[in-house]
Amino acid sequence: MDIDLQKALELALEMAVAGGKEATSRYGPSAPARLKPDGSWVTEADEAAEAAVRKIIAGAFPDHNVLGEEEGSTAAQGGPPNDGAPTWIVDPIDGTHNYMAGIPVWGTLIGLRVDGEMVLGVAHAPALGETYDAARGLGARMNGSPIEVSEVSDLGDATLVSTGFEDFEDKSLSALYVELTRRTRRSRGFGDFWGHMLVARGAAEIMVEPILSTWDYAPLTAIVEEAGGRITRLDGEPCTHEGSCLTTNGKLHEPVLALARPHLTHPDPSGS
Repeated sequence: MDIDLQKALELALEMAVAGGKEATSRYGPSAPARLKPDGSWVTEADEAAEAAVRKIIAGAFPDHNVLGEEEGSTAAQGGPPNDGAPTWIVDPIDGTHNYMAGIPVWGTLIGLRVDGEMVLGVAHAPALGETYDAARGLGARMNGSPIEVSEVSDLGDATLVSTGFEDFEDKSLSALYVELTRRTRRSRGFGDFWGHMLVARGAAEIMVEPILSTWDYAPLTAIVEEAGGRITRLDGEPCTHEGSCLTTNGKLHEPVLALARPHLTHPDPSGS
């Protein structure tokens, strides 16, 4: 399907801002929340933000599909998804725990997948005042200015960012985490979308998460790759739902994969 990526990216930015406005209007420690069956938290803001994004998609791309964290996979105008149609992937609030705690590291993520490829992505973080966007062949930006990954090529000079240690422990990857922290120059716990964006803009070189859902990583893929980086699972395969995720500046990707290989006692999930 022929899609004008520049126009689609402009609309994706509009979607992300609309979702971010819904979230911002409810931001604070009193945000009502409940546990979902999978054990993750959801707030009224998550649902309102996704609804705002879906409304824009339905009006602009009625023949497309939407995969959202809160409402699942549907056709843009409702009902079962259309076979083979482009799919918008939406995480209305990535970093819901941060959002609930009043920590500003949260954002609305929007991506578009066409014929199995992520062709654009937006990560809008209103509480940080940062918006990242990219589309295939159009480069990557932060707040409208071009970004690119760093040129660091030695692990000993690299900054490692990651989710919390408990996530590594849950996936029997605590030894890998310790080895990475010892091999790199410094480490910081900047989880969720922001760690990947720090790599994309050259502020860090490695971001590792033991488990991510499709809506967590897919919208970030085009941004990372258009900035010159790489994003895969820890076994080097393409990211998959509930699999691991490694983002690097590219130069350090193979060295990290080599370090990870002995620690991967169980294969990553192969879901979509």
